[in-house]
Amino acid sequence: MVDTTTAVRGEPASGTDTAKAPAAAAVLTISVIAATVAIITGILAGPEVYTSIARGFPGSAVVVLVAVLRSVHEVFSVLSLGMLAVVLMFTSRTTRPGWSRTSMTARGLLRAFSAIWATAALLLTVVDGLNTNGMTLAALNDPGQMGFALTGTFYPAAWLIVTVAAFIVFAVSLLAESWAAHAVSLWIGMVAILAPVVISQVLVGPNHDLGEDAAIIQTPLATVVLGLLAAGVLLELVHPHCGALGRMARSKLMWVGIIVIACADVVISVFKLAGTPLLDSTTGWQLLTRWAALAVIVIALVAAAPAKVRNGAHHGDASPASARSGSARTGAARVGVLVGVTVWAAMTASMVLVPSPNYFAPNSTVAVFLGYTVEAAPDPIVLLTHWRINLLLTSVAVAAMTAYGFGVLRLRRRGDSWPVIRTICWMTGWIITIVLMSSGLGKYSPADFGIHMIVHMTLNMLIPSLLVGGGPITLLLRATTGTGRLGRQIHARVNQLIAWKGLRMLLHPLFVFVVYVASYYALYLTPLFGEIIRYHWGHQLMNVHFIIVGYMFFSLVVGVDKLPIELPHIGRLGYVIAAMPFHAFFGIVLMMTNTPVAQNFYRTLDLPWLDIAAEQYFAGGIAWAGGELPLLGVVIVLAVQWTKQDKRDARRFDRHEDAGLSDEFSAYNDMLRKLAERDGVVAADSESDAAADSVASSADSSAEAGPETAANTPAGSANSAASSAAQEGTNEREQ
Repeated sequence: MVDTTTAVRGEPASGTDTAKAPAAAAVLTISVIAATVAIITGILAGPEVYTSIARGFPGSAVVVLVAVLRSVHEVFSVLSLGMLAVVLMFTSRTTRPGWSRTSMTARGLLRAFSAIWATAALLLTVVDGLNTNGMTLAALNDPGQMGFALTGTFYPAAWLIVTVAAFIVFAVSLLAESWAAHAVSLWIGMVAILAPVVISQVLVGPNHDLGEDAAIIQTPLATVVLGLLAAGVLLELVHPHCGALGRMARSKLMWVGIIVIACADVVISVFKLAGTPLLDSTTGWQLLTRWAALAVIVIALVAAAPAKVRNGAHHGDASPASARSGSARTGAARVGVLVGVTVWAAMTASMVLVPSPNYFAPNSTVAVFLGYTVEAAPDPIVLLTHWRINLLLTSVAVAAMTAYGFGVLRLRRRGDSWPVIRTICWMTGWIITIVLMSSGLGKYSPADFGIHMIVHMTLNMLIPSLLVGGGPITLLLRATTGTGRLGRQIHARVNQLIAWKGLRMLLHPLFVFVVYVASYYALYLTPLFGEIIRYHWGHQLMNVHFIIVGYMFFSLVVGVDKLPIELPHIGRLGYVIAAMPFHAFFGIVLMMTNTPVAQNFYRTLDLPWLDIAAEQYFAGGIAWAGGELPLLGVVIVLAVQWTKQDKRDARRFDRHEDAGLSDEFSAYNDMLRKLAERDGVVAADSESDAAADSVASSADSSAEAGPETAANTPAGSANSAASSAAQEGTNEREQ
């Protein structure tokens, strides 16, 4: 995150239509150049690139439309998500992001960019369907052909996902005011843009598991980083003194992002070239041009970094020559960023129009689905020695451990303590993730259902139970306390996310329980697993889903972070016990079913060592025992936490009582005294009522027994005495 809030206070009202003209001209130029490059690439490639991959040529009109719309998508997805990130940075101390002219300009541009992006993605739903199915525009007049164009490949569905995400970004920029809504829309956009990427060139060829993981890492990161830089330049064209680009150039996170983008691009390049020389293919030239674009961006950032010092708050103290030099550097940096972003977007859009060399590399049936071969039977020695890095989850684990370590280090430098057990839990959880997914277990899990279930249960139960014990949110809040303006801003935004109503719904115990339990049944007892296990992106999607859902579940049970809804200890215990029968029943169903899960996929692999029915039975046993034992361990941990919490409460009460800060005993004694007084009054009233009832009962009995009997009773005697006294008084008055 880049702290840019201080640069916009008291700025002149330069966000007029005239001031926006340079920004509009820059965006139009970027779009035209990117579209032109993509059109030329598609036309020069000709029908041969389609026939080379056994696909019909859809006609020049479709090729041109795809080139234009693809380039528009690349440009405006970068601008939309980058501008959305800028809106999140230009925030006030309240929940409303629109508080300065710069942020209002950013939101206005965001609305325009996201609307164009959504329109292009919607059109691609149809046009790219025609392109990938080899159908001309004439198919639009035939409902049958049109239906096949929309369902024959994954591309229409992928573009529909992008359309929905772009529309959400547009709706949020138009209607929402909260910071949390903008943050969630950014996350949705970053995930959605992966849809057309993971089903394209990185899904084909040997080692496509590594290429696809690199693309999953690079695509959202490059979109946001390059979008931030482009958005910073556009805002400086409208508000010359906001200094957004210079601040981004000095941001360490920005440079880390660029380094990760470059490293991921190296992996993607090696995968796409598939051993061919760099300059022997169109793809090689495109990759080389994209590297040059990234180099131009780096040079521009180096030039922009000191520009803010020269043109900052004390720019009036500088000499005219120094001011002119600083302005020239700033202008050159802006041009360099826009040129680099334009070339990057143009090359990215053009790459999908020409098959890369990895399409034509020799491959086996197993490697077509997995990206690698698994020839040896998975005995314990093989599982321990046959490693293959899971690039995506390893990168996530390294990033998570690094960030956590920096947080703990910041606390220690400040003199604050952090429980060692929490650090151990967090680091152990991610280390297990790396070992699990990069060892033979992770390598063989797509090909062996029994091993897959071991990985599933570990990702869904053991690892999340360790990660929630690390308390990452608590660490983030403590590490950003008292760390300057940027730290206060991060601290406030994290608290806003915790208090967000949407997060409260997502972490509602009932919703989490249903998702956690239903995931097993919906994934394995329907055709869903058999469909997505065929693709590496589907396998990674399952892995990420297991970790996230497990983290949500165990954060409610044994987590140490403060959540919108927290269960009492007895509620947590019941929560865990309620989930245990569902795991057992699911395991029994797997063991007793006659039709193996995803049997068509496993038969297609045709591995000589794979016994499909036996592995299914083994997987059912793992689901049964692997679900019960970890939950039983969680119950034990929960009991320990409950006991420790009671002891902490008791010690805290004793300290307050000794210091005279607690009046609970006095209040308790007052309550007992009042109860005693109330009981005494009630007892006296009860005795009086009982005596009266006794007298009344005696009188009734005497009346029923006759005058003589009544006179002999106490009540009768009293009545007789009263009658005698009344008679005597009457006689005296008469005398």
